Amino acid sequence: MPYVEVEKGVQYYYEDVGQGKPIVFVHGWGANRKVWERQVVDFSDKYRVITIDCRGCGNSDNPAHGYEISQLADDLNQVIQSLDLKDATLVGWSAGGSIVVDYVSRYGGEAVTKVVSVGGAVPRYTSTEGFDLGAPLENVKATLTAMRANRPAVARAIADGCFHQDVGQPMKDWLFNNFMEQSWLTEKTMADLGVIDLRKQLKEISIPVAFFHGLQDGVVPFSLSEYSANEVPGAKLVAFENSSHAPFLEELERFNEELASFIQS
Repeated sequence: MPYVEVEKGVQYYYEDVGQGKPIVFVHGWGANRKVWERQVVDFSDKYRVITIDCRGCGNSDNPAHGYEISQLADDLNQVIQSLDLKDATLVGWSAGGSIVVDYVSRYGGEAVTKVVSVGGAVPRYTSTEGFDLGAPLENVKATLTAMRANRPAVARAIADGCFHQDVGQPMKDWLFNNFMEQSWLTEKTMADLGVIDLRKQLKEISIPVAFFHGLQDGVVPFSLSEYSANEVPGAKLVAFENSSHAPFLEELERFNEELASFIQS
C-alpha cells in the first residue's frame, strides 16, 4: 500500500489514480479519502487524482501529536513534495478547507497553482472580537465534551447534518461509518478549529482560489465563504442552493462541473 512519511515515524496513506494534471483532495475533520470516491471515478480519466488520509484518519498513522491545522498543512506539503507534484489543484472540504488555505498561504505557487475550499471552516470557525460570523467557542467546547461521553452520537449528528436533501438512510450511514474510522485523537483537530484564525493568511494568497459552499449548510455557515471570497482578490464563490455541508455528494454533477471549469480556467 502507498505511504508517505510526513515526519519520522508518521506515515500518510494515499491513493493515486489516473494521469495528467494533479488534483489533490483533502477530506474534512474525522473523515477520510473515501468521501471523494465519485470524484476519483469521474476525474481520473483526464487527471491524476490523489486522495489522502490525514493523520488519525483512515489508513494513516495515529500519533499522539500533530493534529493542529498548521501541522496537517505541513503534512500535506510533505506529501506533495514526496510525490513531486507540479501545477496541482488542491481541494479541501470543511476542516480540509482550513488545511489547504493554510498550506497555500505558505507553500502555494509552484507545486500548487489553484485551490478550492469546499464548505471550509475559513477564515475561522468561531466568532471573536471583530468577527461575528462563526459559531460561539462554547459550542466547540460542548461538542468536545459530548465526544468524550458519546463519540458515536456526535459523529452521527455531524454526518446527518451534512445533508439538506433526503438522501436516504444508507447515504447517512455510509458517511457516519466513514467518520467512525477516525482515531479519537482527532478531537485535537476539533479543538484547534475552535481557536485558529486564517484571516491574515487569506490576504497572503497569490494563486486562484474558489470557495464552494452549500447555501443550506448547518455545519459551517455559508457566510464564512462569502467573507473569505471578498478577502482574496479575484476569488470565485460558488453557491450550491440545494446542499448542506457536502455539495460534492448532494449536487454531484454540478459540483464536478464547477470544479472542472475552475481547474480549466
